[in-house]
Amino acid sequence: MELPIFDPIQFHTFFWALLRVSVIAFMLPFFGARGLPTLWKIGFAMVLTIAMLPSIPKTTLPQTPGGFVIVVASEVLIGFCLVLGVKFILASVQLAGQFMGFQMGFNMASIMDPQSGGQSSVMSQFLYLVTVLVFFSVNGHHAFIRALAYSFKVIPPEGFTGSSALFLSLTRVSAEMFVIALKISAPILIALFLVNLGLGIVARTVPQVNILMVGFPINIGLGLILLGITMNSLSPFFVALIRRMAEVIMKSIQLM
Repeated sequence: MELPIFDPIQFHTFFWALLRVSVIAFMLPFFGARGLPTLWKIGFAMVLTIAMLPSIPKTTLPQTPGGFVIVVASEVLIGFCLVLGVKFILASVQLAGQFMGFQMGFNMASIMDPQSGGQSSVMSQFLYLVTVLVFFSVNGHHAFIRALAYSFKVIPPEGFTGSSALFLSLTRVSAEMFVIALKISAPILIALFLVNLGLGIVARTVPQVNILMVGFPINIGLGLILLGITMNSLSPFFVALIRRMAEVIMKSIQLM
């Protein structure tokens, strides 16, 4: 029986790929949640690396400690820039939920967010989970894995350049976050603003009416009804948002 021959180039390639995949796996919003055990994240990174290894070009890593530190720092920055665009777009959905929840009065009932470890409104969590379901239903994870495999062909070890075009692109994506949040939450915000305006007029004309007790159930009920009506229109918007996410990742890879 022949023993397998140790190939140092193959080992260097595997280690380099595992380093980049691990950084992204630990930072990605879908798989990098704090609630997931660290062992699961490591296993996911190793399985994904082994699956992509045949398509990754072979390379050798520096032998000096200084060169190795540069490679690690470069991979961390690459993973951070790739995940940052995804986080900006997902944050726009959560920001829209914050706008809706504040207007509907749901922000008083904040819940623990397992992604960030902090508190977020019920509407933010609901829209975030809907976006995650749409992401997997349209095979967004396949597009992300293809983009990750493409990054190995385009960006070698120590290949992070940090060009001004990359940071300008990420800045534009961060600016889009507020526009996307307003587009998602605009129908409910406008409707509830008109309702509150009408309640304010009623409070001035009929002081005997307890607007605080009447306004809360009206805002919550009307907000949930409008959310149910607009969900059919939001689904294609979420699909377009996920495609935009894939475009941001590919553009970030090309600008590195």
